Amino acid sequence: MTAARLDVSLWRAGIRAYEQGFKRRPVFRYWRELEASQWWSRERLEALQFERLQALLRHTQSTSPWYRDAWASQGLDPASVQAPIDFHRWPVLDRETIRRHRIAMRSTSATTLITKATGGSSGVPLQFDLDPDSNERRMAAWHRGYGWAGAAPGTRQWYLWGAPPRAAGAQRRRKLQLYDALYRRTTESSFDLTEAEVPRLHQSLARNRPDAIVGYTGALYTFARLLEARGLVPYAPGAIVVGAEKLHSFQRTVIERVFRAPVFETYGSREFMLMAAECSAHQGLHLTTENLLLEVLDDAGRPVAPGIEGNVVVTDLTNRGMPFIRYANGDRAVLQEGSCACGRGLPLLAAIVGRQLDVLQTPDGGRLPGEFFPHLLKELPAVQRFQVVQERLTHVQLRLVAPEWSSADDAWIRRELTAVAPSLVLEIELVADIPLTAAGKLQVVINRLASRPEAP
Repeated sequence: MTAARLDVSLWRAGIRAYEQGFKRRPVFRYWRELEASQWWSRERLEALQFERLQALLRHTQSTSPWYRDAWASQGLDPASVQAPIDFHRWPVLDRETIRRHRIAMRSTSATTLITKATGGSSGVPLQFDLDPDSNERRMAAWHRGYGWAGAAPGTRQWYLWGAPPRAAGAQRRRKLQLYDALYRRTTESSFDLTEAEVPRLHQSLARNRPDAIVGYTGALYTFARLLEARGLVPYAPGAIVVGAEKLHSFQRTVIERVFRAPVFETYGSREFMLMAAECSAHQGLHLTTENLLLEVLDDAGRPVAPGIEGNVVVTDLTNRGMPFIRYANGDRAVLQEGSCACGRGLPLLAAIVGRQLDVLQTPDGGRLPGEFFPHLLKELPAVQRFQVVQERLTHVQLRLVAPEWSSADDAWIRRELTAVAPSLVLEIELVADIPLTAAGKLQVVINRLASRPEAP
């Protein structure tokens, strides 16, 4: 065993001791199970997925008041789901339904729930719950997917990601710092990515010498362009893991050229964590079939064939605390036919479509990732829907559907923006509704400046 591999192995043992010994969480056991099941045949994986779906439906009917009543009113009985095609009769849920009925959707058998919130990349922030076992299975899937890129626990990782709000409590920030230290992560805020920050970030990367870089797709692309413009050659990691936005081919080309490392695309969300990821064959994104049932449907709710773009609908097979059953998350994707050359039986996504958020510009030449506002607004329960529009270099307009918006909320969001982009003026407009696009989508961040950066 090489010194580098021994180092990773010893560090991973420490993380395992923390998770299994101190926290009493079976994350590493679930990870081992996923490492084995990924090599099963497609048929065996689909059989396991369907078995877990049937068990979830039975559990939900007996423990969730809202689902039980909703299904009964539509004449739906989990016992009738004897084949995957039978599940197509079940209703598709949207965010607003979950916002309205979250409490009644909870399972009466759940003794402990973890509350989380989405960043609202579709323009509708969402608070939801999950049980601890589901959270641990999600972490296991995350370890497996990132492991395909050489970024499993124990490796050194450098994150260009969303930092917690500056107004977050000291305890929360300290907890995140300790967690980063345990997992050998250095996290730099993608929201502070300005030309002035490039030399410091370049030095941070050189100092940490990570095995993998992990970041928002748009932020890493912008960082790569800024490095190249300055003639700075960054430290080359073993791999680059990107997420939070759709990855375009021109972005992959630039990121791989500048960092001299292969890019691995991932697809995830706060509701489900990692849903799909690329392996080293780069022939699509492997779905986390053991934990999730991901469907791609047309606008009439019918499954589309591989190669055809459609709406992503997800059923979480593990979250029994507050079930997500046929949940339309607002994304669009394309399934891929066939298997990957790597030999894994996990099915593939060919592409994620329509997730890219525009980049905002600042008068001092900086760029603010489109994820900035979704990342912050998830902290404010008053926000039901939002849209950010930039039509002038000096101003950003934030449109909010937030009937209970308060002066404290107003002051908080202004402080957070000023901390990272003091030259931008924030205009807040409270509105009754925000219109959808012709395709029925909510465009969350819109940059209408004529000087908007273009693909090379």
